Amino acid sequence: MKTMKYFMMGALLFGCSVGTMAQDGSSADVDALKSLIKSKPADYSKQVKNFINKNKKNVDNLMAFGRAFFEAEDSVNAKECANKALSLKKNEYAPAYILLGDLASMSNNGGEAAKNYEMAIYADPKNPEAYRKYAIVYSRVSPEGAVAKLEELRNELPNYPVDRLIGHISYSQQRYASAIEAYSKVAVSDLTRMDFIEYARALQLARKFDESQRIVQAGLSKEPLNATLNRFALMNCNDLKKFDESLKYAEVLFTKVDKDSVNLSDLDYMNYAKAFYGNNQFEEAIAKYKEALAQPAEDKSMHADLYKGISDSYKGMKDYPNAIESYQSFLNAKADADATDHAGLGLLQNSYARSLEGDARVEAFDKADQMWADMIAKFPDAEEYALLQRGNLKAQMDTELKGTAKAFYERLIELIKAHETIDDTDKGRLFNAYSYLMRYNVKQKNSAAALSNAESLLELQPEDAEIKKVVETLRKAAK
Repeated sequence: MKTMKYFMMGALLFGCSVGTMAQDGSSADVDALKSLIKSKPADYSKQVKNFINKNKKNVDNLMAFGRAFFEAEDSVNAKECANKALSLKKNEYAPAYILLGDLASMSNNGGEAAKNYEMAIYADPKNPEAYRKYAIVYSRVSPEGAVAKLEELRNELPNYPVDRLIGHISYSQQRYASAIEAYSKVAVSDLTRMDFIEYARALQLARKFDESQRIVQAGLSKEPLNATLNRFALMNCNDLKKFDESLKYAEVLFTKVDKDSVNLSDLDYMNYAKAFYGNNQFEEAIAKYKEALAQPAEDKSMHADLYKGISDSYKGMKDYPNAIESYQSFLNAKADADATDHAGLGLLQNSYARSLEGDARVEAFDKADQMWADMIAKFPDAEEYALLQRGNLKAQMDTELKGTAKAFYERLIELIKAHETIDDTDKGRLFNAYSYLMRYNVKQKNSAAALSNAESLLELQPEDAEIKKVVETLRKAAK
């Protein structure tokens, strides 16, 4: 009888509701009451009272009644049944305390719920349902205390799947490291559908994509068309840059999973698009990004990421006009777009200009230069980076070394020289600037200035043999 009791409690643990019936043929009363609750006749209260009075000494039926009332959200009658059951059992009856705890939890009274679950544990130290529900409620106050209570259950029932419970509790409280640790102690063959999902997601959030994929695949071996696990597999493979595999999982998610069991979101379409992009299927990626934009938005801020993905895909096709247009949409959609985001637009325009010839090239370079000028006005702290870009653009167009980049590089040198310390990034920028100025001054036959530029280059790269030769040559010329 005890074995059956614990089996039924275990069924409750996994979401089943089981009522134990007295073996006196009174199950008919339980069925009749459930029908009464559904029909709610005019004399409902009177009939309910009659049922309760008729079964006032049948603790099993009282608990079955209480559960039926609980499921119907009739807390008053549910509580009365629980209290009558406690009275019959001289206040030592775990199922009644659990029902009272559930009622308190339903009313968002966590303290009262925890107290009743604690009483259930006291009444029956080997009742796993009481520990589980206590831990769930108490985890909102103290996740550590909830885990400690489950360790008490392990002492009472060494073979009970306590680690699975700890994993679930920890996951629900966003304590992902603890969830991973607990789930790792459970044999993969013993994991349930929800365990696979929570374990895999916790690993994803910890950026342990290989491990997450191992758990996902174990889950899919049991349930190949599980929508959530296929979604996670798609995400993992994208992060692992296994885009061929990503596309296979995306196809399952989009074409093979029962449509009634999955709601495809804009995030799903975006992940599908990322798989196409990673596989260099840029047209297909753009189509999926656009489908994502057409979905009901779970998060409007994600639109910025979608436009960025479209822009990157057009860039992959070297379709710079559409890449630039889509990137502008990205900037418009991103409320907190910073200097780095805006720099991306200038870099696209740079690439576009370099892909052109003749007057179109000059016009595109001028437009790029204006973008960098606008960026300095909008983000003064980004002036050095923008000056480098403006100088590089002008230098690329200044094939006759007329000095069109000179002012930008000189301003860049001035700003960097004011730094307290000069890092490798600064040195790289200075090298660009001094190289151009040296060539310009050589062309202008200003040997002294050219030598000064060359010596500055040598300070940056003192072991460079070619620069040493240039310095020696310019010193001779300066004399």
